Amino acid sequence: EKGIGIGDRVVLRKAGEIIPEVVRVAAHAADSRPFQMPDHCPSCGSPVTREEGEAALRCNNPECPAQLVRHLIHFASRDAMDIDGCGPAVIQQLIDSGLISNAADLYSLHAADVAKLDRMGEKSAENLIRAIENSKANDLSRLLYGLGIRQVGAKAGKTLAAAFGSMDALMEAGLEDLTEVPDVGEITALSLLDWFAQPQSQHLIRRLR
Repeated sequence: EKGIGIGDRVVLRKAGEIIPEVVRVAAHAADSRPFQMPDHCPSCGSPVTREEGEAALRCNNPECPAQLVRHLIHFASRDAMDIDGCGPAVIQQLIDSGLISNAADLYSLHAADVAKLDRMGEKSAENLIRAIENSKANDLSRLLYGLGIRQVGAKAGKTLAAAFGSMDALMEAGLEDLTEVPDVGEITALSLLDWFAQPQSQHLIRRLR
């Protein structure tokens, strides 16, 4: 909106207490070109979206490599799939070693492979595999929350699981079906429809089955 290009000199001011605000362009660089916001994620190539009223562009691909660590930390967290022993350091090691590249890969891990990681050992590896196995008994609401779908928190996960009863029923639901559920507004419904429409999301669900 302010015609800012890469390499331009800009005037800043302190907005509020700390946050710097770009006021205007002071001087364009010699080779300055108008900056174009990306329409695809620079990491995985998936389309990006921006919700009305928000500045952030978001990639909603659940298998995006740039978001993988955070996705898996959330997936394994206590309010989601509650996989004990699957904290940030372990997840990073599992990714770096090539053992996992999405949430479904957790369920294909073998204790012998995990035991080879730094500071793991056989006992820790066995405990992790047991915790992953135990997480299969969690109800649908925890999985829905763990998938990290925008606008679907723990409460919404419980509401949707109670209303639809199965992943299949939820995936087949249309906008009207979703917005008829108490406390599920149009923004949440559209976020769900967008997430389930993506091939990567469908692939992840098939793997998790």
